[in-house]
Amino acid sequence: MSGFRNIKQYTDATTDGKTWTTQFRKAVGSAATITSSYIDYSYFAGSPPANFYASTPLESAEIDLARGIYVPQVDTQYLQNIMVMTNAASATSTTNQRQDLTLVDYLMYYPFFDSDAVGEDQDTSNTITLPRYNSGQVICIAQSASSAIGQFTFTYTNQDGVSGKVSPVIFTQIVAGGGQSANAEISGGGFHPYLPLAVGDSSVKSIERVNFTVAGGGLMALVIVHPLKTFHVAQECRRTTSGNLESYGSAASVDSVIHTAGAPEIKQGARLGIIAKGNGGSLASSTLIGTLTTVWS
Repeated sequence: MSGFRNIKQYTDATTDGKTWTTQFRKAVGSAATITSSYIDYSYFAGSPPANFYASTPLESAEIDLARGIYVPQVDTQYLQNIMVMTNAASATSTTNQRQDLTLVDYLMYYPFFDSDAVGEDQDTSNTITLPRYNSGQVICIAQSASSAIGQFTFTYTNQDGVSGKVSPVIFTQIVAGGGQSANAEISGGGFHPYLPLAVGDSSVKSIERVNFTVAGGGLMALVIVHPLKTFHVAQECRRTTSGNLESYGSAASVDSVIHTAGAPEIKQGARLGIIAKGNGGSLASSTLIGTLTTVWS
């Protein structure tokens, strides 16, 4: 394992004081979300504070460090454990809300693309370069409700530094509020967290422009992220509908070395957050609560 000579050194880090655990709690807004589509938990209220991607339109930017899940600022640390629990919106909620979650490092974003600007090149301004990694995956996050299924392409510089690469046609979807994934693979479905790229490309260094051919009726941000760990929570926690105080559901805990092959590195300056897909209905007004533990040598 990079950064540790052996497993003993990794496990001894806890008793040596070279570990940190932080808590987070995010409350999804009241606008309905789409089953099997994705949401961006960083966008919603709680701890850390909401990240609305609110900065100069079409200009590259980093989210504030305080809006990511806190980790110590050390040169090299690794994800040791992440534990999460999802709570139902109310006592009368009856869905078994399974979720697929991915911990990501938010690298750089471009806010306020107008999906009604049909036929216009919405050119970006790359005032900063991609931090921490050479390239990343692109997510598309609604910054407002949208009223139509739009279509767009985006032009980008790929992982090899080749500029002018153009994505396939991407569909937007009708969403009731910000913080939801604005894209779908096909009209009306086929959800995937990351935007498709030109054949042969694996990732993106920067985004150059967006062009809509069909209006989508909303605003959106394109965000370059580095995925760190994908995991699952099987149930939501809720009280029974009969009025007693029993709670149903359980937390999901993932230890990097025990449950997966190796611990992902978290680079200094990382802005951490979670994107998620709900599989049992709307995630509106639900909460995600968890802890994240890092370790270093």
